[in-house]
Amino acid sequence: MWEGTKDELQELGEVFVEYYQQILTQKKYPYGNPNIKGMGNKYATGNLYNSLKAKVVGTGDNMQLEISYADYYKNVNFGRRPGGKKVPIKALMEWIKVRGLKKRDSKGRFAKGGIRSLAFAIQTNIHKFGIRPANLFDKAYDSLEEVLENPPPFLQEQFTQLYDAIGRDVENFIDNTITKEI
Repeated sequence: MWEGTKDELQELGEVFVEYYQQILTQKKYPYGNPNIKGMGNKYATGNLYNSLKAKVVGTGDNMQLEISYADYYKNVNFGRRPGGKKVPIKALMEWIKVRGLKKRDSKGRFAKGGIRSLAFAIQTNIHKFGIRPANLFDKAYDSLEEVLENPPPFLQEQFTQLYDAIGRDVENFIDNTITKEI
């Protein structure tokens, strides 16, 4: 009965996912180690980026738009406290390869030892110092709130289509319910 609304809500969800993906690629996040200054993005392997999905669940009056993401999102978003569970070496090795990091000695020269030893060093550092929260959700939500208050042209079209679909669905509901009862 609410198919037009459901379809348009799904399309709007996909626009939101694209928006969140853009936020992940922006260099607006402080580096994980609190002792290092600078900003980076949250796109390395693309796993978190590609895990973002929008799906309309429920029917009728109970429709909701769900945005899903990889399990480790919470570690990226909320950070990691010092002394917590250690980061898996395999995940760190993949991240190191993607980021193109190389181990250096105390004088800043490239040191001997492969990716595995660098991964263990990073794991130890994270365990000792933790990782700052990226507040991905807050940054994206605050930006999205601004976009919703003053939508850019591409989003205005999506909203118009959603409102039109809701209007058509309400008209169909009224026609099918009230007309049959009269």
